[in-house]
Amino acid sequence: MAGKNLRKPPRAARRKTTAAVLLAAFGCGVGSCMLLLAACAFLLTHTALPLGLVRPMACMAAAAGAAVSAAVLAHQCREKLLLCGLGCGVFYTACLLGASLLAGGEVNWQGSNVMLPIALLLGGLLGSAVTALRTNR
Repeated sequence: MAGKNLRKPPRAARRKTTAAVLLAAFGCGVGSCMLLLAACAFLLTHTALPLGLVRPMACMAAAAGAAVSAAVLAHQCREKLLLCGLGCGVFYTACLLGASLLAGGEVNWQGSNVMLPIALLLGGLLGSAVTALRTNR
C-alpha cells in the first residue's frame, strides 16, 4: 500500500497542473507589467519628467513583467530554473514579434528598436536567476 502513493499522477492531472502553473506565471507577469505601466503613466502626467522617457519606462515595465513571470514559473517548477526564465523571455519576445507582424507587416528591430526584445530576454533570465539564488540558500 505504501508504494501506491509514490506513483506518478496520471497524464491528465499533470497537464492540468502544468496549464495552471503556466497561466499563473503569465497572469502575474502581465499584471505586474500593467501596474508598472500605470505607475509610469501617472509619473509622466503628474511630474515634469520629459516625454522622451516613455520608451525606456515601457521597456523597463515589460522586462520587469517578464522577470516576475519567470520567477513565478521557476518557483513552481523547482528544476531547470534558468531554462524557465529563458523560455519566458523567448515567449514574450515571440509575442512581440507576432504583434509587430500583425501591426505593421514587417519587423524593424534595428537601432534602438532592438532594446525591447533584449530586455524581455534578459528580464526572463533575471527572474529565474533570482529564484535560483533564493532557493539555493
